[in-house]
Amino acid sequence: MIRSLFLITTAIVFYGCSIHPKPLESNLKLPKEFSTATDNVTNIPALWWENFNSTVLNSLIKKAHDNSPDILIAYENIEQARLQLGISEVSYLPTASLSAGTSGSRSDASGRDASTSKSTSASIRISYEIDLWGKIRANKEAALAKFDATVYDKDALTLSMYATVAESYFSLLSYKERLAIAKNNLNISEQLMKIVEAKYKSGSVSLLDVSRQKSSLLSQQANVKSLELQEAQAKNALATLTGNLPQEFEIDTDSLWDLSIPKVEAGLPSELLLNRPDIAKAKANVAAANAAVRSANADRFPSFSLSGNGGISSSALASFKDPTSVLSLALNAAYTLFDSGRLNDLKDIEISRTKSVIQNYNKVILTALQESDDALLSVAHQSSLANLQNEIVEESSRSLDIASLQYKYGSSDLTTLLDAQNKYFSSKDAQASQRLNHLKSLVSLYKVLGGGWSSDINRAL
Repeated sequence: MIRSLFLITTAIVFYGCSIHPKPLESNLKLPKEFSTATDNVTNIPALWWENFNSTVLNSLIKKAHDNSPDILIAYENIEQARLQLGISEVSYLPTASLSAGTSGSRSDASGRDASTSKSTSASIRISYEIDLWGKIRANKEAALAKFDATVYDKDALTLSMYATVAESYFSLLSYKERLAIAKNNLNISEQLMKIVEAKYKSGSVSLLDVSRQKSSLLSQQANVKSLELQEAQAKNALATLTGNLPQEFEIDTDSLWDLSIPKVEAGLPSELLLNRPDIAKAKANVAAANAAVRSANADRFPSFSLSGNGGISSSALASFKDPTSVLSLALNAAYTLFDSGRLNDLKDIEISRTKSVIQNYNKVILTALQESDDALLSVAHQSSLANLQNEIVEESSRSLDIASLQYKYGSSDLTTLLDAQNKYFSSKDAQASQRLNHLKSLVSLYKVLGGGWSSDINRAL
């Protein structure tokens, strides 16, 4: 019987079925370099946010890591994946079960002597599945890859959380700066309003000038109210990100201009594959999918298992007096002769799923390359724009000073002064907004380049 089973198995193997299918892989070709010129050096520290030289930001990111519900949920997902991995690892080991029992009975029949029956038995059963086709090994590899993907997912979430906290903090600083500028502009408008009113009383200007200045003053007051609301909302958002109650959240902030502007150099696109957790997760998903294909393929072949039973029994109650021992060994084999192609279809389903996972991997790679190029372009653009914006502020400040003096001494009209004032305020407001955009572009670049992430230092085993 065993010989016949062996011959059947051999025939199946050489019939043309592939025992170990070739893994499916991505054929996406990476570019040799980014479109934006770099020094081809990647040197991003794991604690990249410290490059902005803000102790407040450092504290906020630590609070977010410790208190964020999203990150805490991600850690629980890792724990669940770890337990699932443990289940797959013990599949290599034999299973053993123990059973024992004792029973007694008595029967009385009319006209007959009573009969009694007693028995006691104990047995142990050990079974072991022979992983001849690599199914158990494939399931273990799939579980390990899924565990890795869960860890990488947490790392990607953490990196995104850090970037969001940094951007939110910078937004708060920007609103504070813009609010200070708006209040200063409001103060200028109030002083100018007094001058216009004095000129009107003296008859040197018309009521139209008073109305124009009043309208400008009201606009500045409305702008201050709007910025106060935006500042409060930015503060509440930052409180939520760091796991604090908005109603109780207080923070001492930096000045927008005290933050450092770090220099970030991007490397080659091929290095990007090693420095982004979302790419590592996508790659782990491909490995898990290929392992699922191998497992489904192994289901098409016979399964073999060894089992052994040993036990003792006695015709006594709760006693092994004069026991009888039993020992048996067995080699079991099972094979599906006909299933209307079900197992082949299941394998093809896993192959199709793997192809989908590979396409998702390609999408992640393409997105990462696009994000990196966009971020490099943005940083370069914001760096050059900062110098231009500083010059604009200097010129508009000079124009306002001149226009104020000319109007005060009657050599210029109110329209010229209001125009100079509006341009100065707009340039200062734009300068603060540009500073925010510059800082955010750097955060974005840190994020898309992986934020100093490495699978070697982030793997949680």
